[in-house]
Amino acid sequence: MSPRVSVVIRTYRLADYIAEAIDSVFGQTADDLEVIVVEGAAEATVQAVLDRYLGRIRRIGLSGSTLGAALNAGISAARGEFVAFLDSDDVWLPHKLSRQLAWLDGNDRFGFAYGNVRLLSLGGILSPPVLAPEQIVRGSVLRTIVRGMCIHPSTLVVRRVWFERVGLFDGTRTVCEDYPFLLTLASHTEAVCDPEPICLIRSHPGQANKRDAPYVYESTIATLEALLRRPGLSLGVRLEAHRSIARYHTYLARRHVEGGRSDEARRHALLALRCYPLFLPAWRWTLRSFGPSQEDRA
Repeated sequence: MSPRVSVVIRTYRLADYIAEAIDSVFGQTADDLEVIVVEGAAEATVQAVLDRYLGRIRRIGLSGSTLGAALNAGISAARGEFVAFLDSDDVWLPHKLSRQLAWLDGNDRFGFAYGNVRLLSLGGILSPPVLAPEQIVRGSVLRTIVRGMCIHPSTLVVRRVWFERVGLFDGTRTVCEDYPFLLTLASHTEAVCDPEPICLIRSHPGQANKRDAPYVYESTIATLEALLRRPGLSLGVRLEAHRSIARYHTYLARRHVEGGRSDEARRHALLALRCYPLFLPAWRWTLRSFGPSQEDRA
């Protein structure tokens, strides 16, 4: 008999945290689960931790893969009606799945669920709930996530049938692999967000990519540009995408100005204005990009 929920955990050299992540799944108030752990590196310390769960988890070795490819391997192995995801350095709160399943069981129009989170520092300090009120949506979430990606993968639960309808994650990307998938999913079905924190997102030095890294913004820009090429996009979503692209280019322009790279700053500022001429910060950083470079000041 198939389990109700398949939980996919992808781990890559995070032996210090993986046990707490797995234990948080087994500590759920919801039952009828299977846990699939996709190992991204054949590291002895991680394998020693996973050996403690023999007979309780399913393991897939996929050394050297991207995060998207690892998640896709877990989805392909999943047998449940729902597929949930957990990063191996994050922690679910005990009521996480039961609350989300209650939302999903209550209305078939919701193809997926997400939820609020708290950030967990190395010192054990918890942040306030992260999501703003406008990011807590019951219905179409497409325009919201075009404005700013607010769905953390560790809160995501998807009806498995939707993977068959819209496809899987981008297995070629090294960052933002979930964003194209979520934009596609949100274009076809509605979402429900639990306003209460249901997951702790850990911050630690071993994280592969930081939110403010330039390549994350560049990847996000490319994703939104691809979205704009899709037919049938509503005017509201299209305008939101243009504003977001302009905002990200402006951020990169500012970073380049601060780094003394005037030519690159000017390029990004002008791309921002071409995408959304009314975005005033782009005009400011365009003017700043014509100032003396770091080399000139030296």
